[in-house]
Amino acid sequence: MDQERFYDITEVCRLLGTTSRTLRFYEEKGIIQSTTLGTSARRRYTEDQLARIKNVFVLRTLGLSIHSITELQAEENDLKNAVLSRRAEIYARMDTYLRELNLLNEALSALECGKPIFDGGRVPEDETEEKQILRDCAEAVVSGDVDRLYRHLSPRLIQYMPKDVYAQVRKDTLLPLGNFLSLEKFCSDEKLPNKQYCFLKYSRLGLKITVFFYGGKIDGLWLGYYDTNVGGWK
Repeated sequence: MDQERFYDITEVCRLLGTTSRTLRFYEEKGIIQSTTLGTSARRRYTEDQLARIKNVFVLRTLGLSIHSITELQAEENDLKNAVLSRRAEIYARMDTYLRELNLLNEALSALECGKPIFDGGRVPEDETEEKQILRDCAEAVVSGDVDRLYRHLSPRLIQYMPKDVYAQVRKDTLLPLGNFLSLEKFCSDEKLPNKQYCFLKYSRLGLKITVFFYGGKIDGLWLGYYDTNVGGWK
């Protein structure tokens, strides 16, 4: 009988281009597992465990949160089903995209006719302090300035997402995007005003930054994708 192969944590980090702290963080969240041999406390991984880690990295690159990955694993979905679930989620939001596109077309028509699009000279919602924070964070994501971004995060989010974990997630997410081109759009969620989005255009894909504000700080942060060819606004 062939002896089972174990991968040392250093070897796994090298294979996946990640850090041991990231692997420990994911293990603390329960989405990956490791194995210890004998009296050694050093983490090692079986072939099956390594395959699961690879799946988690793929899902994170696709924009799934740790909570979403946990739910998918609880349902015992494989990688294909997880991708299909993500695609179904995007399809379910297409009606929201179409509604917002119609609003944008109406605003554009009003502007072309010289009509105001805001009542009584009211300052647009996207000119609030939260928009300024979101803009600063978007620039920090693009430039890789971690300290600049973390100035705007809540203590809870900083504790939940250490800087090196964020840096690795950013690296994995930005890898398929290509070259940065422009900041395209800010908008708020129709049902949750404290949930806001920023859309950044890259040469291959678009980057969608989703944030939750609480108490003047960002208490939730997600990096995802949208298709720049169809303008996948959320």
